Amino acid sequence: MCILSNNSYARFFKGLRDVPNLDDLNIVLSCYPSLDKRVYNLPSASQVAAIWTESDDQSSDGRAHIQVYSRSVGSHRIQHYYGCYDPLQYPLLFPRGECGWHHGIKRLSKRKRGGDTCEDDINIDPASVNSSSELIDLEQRAADRGKTEEGTVSAREYYCYRFQIRDGDESMLLHTLRLLQQFSVDAYVKIETCRLDFHRHRQNKIRSEILEGILDSVSVGQTAASKVGRKVILPASFIGGPRDMRRRYLDAMALVQKYGKSDIFLTMTCNPAWKEIQENLKYHEKPQDRPDLLARVFRAKFEMLKAEILNKQIFGEVAACVYVIEFQKRGFPHAHLLLILKPGHKLLNPESYDKIVCAELPDKDQYPHLYSLVVKHMIHGPCGAMDKSCPCMRDGACKNHYPKSFCPQTTHGEDTYPYYRRRDDGKKVKVSFKIISCGSADDIDEIKDFQKGRWVSPPEAFWRIYEFRLNEMNPAVYTLQNESQSTTSEMLVQRFS
Repeated sequence: MCILSNNSYARFFKGLRDVPNLDDLNIVLSCYPSLDKRVYNLPSASQVAAIWTESDDQSSDGRAHIQVYSRSVGSHRIQHYYGCYDPLQYPLLFPRGECGWHHGIKRLSKRKRGGDTCEDDINIDPASVNSSSELIDLEQRAADRGKTEEGTVSAREYYCYRFQIRDGDESMLLHTLRLLQQFSVDAYVKIETCRLDFHRHRQNKIRSEILEGILDSVSVGQTAASKVGRKVILPASFIGGPRDMRRRYLDAMALVQKYGKSDIFLTMTCNPAWKEIQENLKYHEKPQDRPDLLARVFRAKFEMLKAEILNKQIFGEVAACVYVIEFQKRGFPHAHLLLILKPGHKLLNPESYDKIVCAELPDKDQYPHLYSLVVKHMIHGPCGAMDKSCPCMRDGACKNHYPKSFCPQTTHGEDTYPYYRRRDDGKKVKVSFKIISCGSADDIDEIKDFQKGRWVSPPEAFWRIYEFRLNEMNPAVYTLQNESQSTTSEMLVQRFS
């Protein structure tokens, strides 16, 4: 191909069309009725995603890699940390064989920065290499040397730099449609693999012999003596790991213990029709073709929502706030917030509920814009007889008990959700039949045994690459070690002014 005429790798590596007897494989995604449809539903978005698996079997090489075929001596494995990984996997994005991320890229100090932000003195130039075997050998030696370097650019920093929107930038990287989706997911899997490798190779520095380790083994069914003690420990410092998730849950319970139960549960979902997204689409792009825009715009609007709640206090003064960012198989991020209000602002009776929650259609003539938004975004379903396959259906009925019965006034029972006012005023709205699948790909702690498949979508990849926060608690919660027993923790809540 003429596009690869200036690509040095094309001298000794074959293209796929030159490789005979390649098997055609199909991946079939099945949805089992016995599983939670909110989690294990089938994807409905037109996007590229990765089903990522990791093995805890130390005898097998489960590291991320690609297989390439040389023109002379068979095939080679290109590890994810080789500088030639990106140009070989994505020749359309690196047509001249430019080097991708690898260990050892040095970070420049601020006073030395000019047009470039890093320097690379261990880059392997394929033009100076005589064979594929020599290239692989040089890449491995460069990787081994680069891992020992200090002050180097991490994989996340490298790809975060590559995925920036810049004025006057003529790069087409962010406009390559589905190829961008694949590249971003691949980059994030590479980043996460590097982090997991870091923890895997420092097991001797983790104090896994404490009682907590035994309790962990029992909790997951590893009661056999031959299994206890062989578990690979993933410390709480790994974001999204089992200990991190357990710690955050306990932190949230500490807030509840101090400030009381939550008053408001609020959900915000990314809308691909937002003008900030639509106005920045080019070259006939669709929202799913720009997952970087989805992540950036959603974060900006979510920060605005937080400012309305915490600074402008639209619901009253907030004593504590907890939120988490999740990603749906429809491809868009969404946030769940729990708010605990201060005593003088708590919702204690139906009258206070009616001030912030309305389960009725707005007056179409008096509030036409609000009416259109509610009809477009806030109508449940359809489910029941109209769509028995809707994710909310359980045993032939809606688990959320829709359609709701009319209720002349808001009431609340003992330890139940409020029954919001739904007066029979004769208003109706036409609901179109459209199947929508909601839910996160899986709980983040599915990584706990390194065996369960994980669904990674492009918006999540960009969210993690840009290092946006996945969750937050306000006020902060600290865990202090009890001197009398090393595995017992006391939760202290402290607010910073």
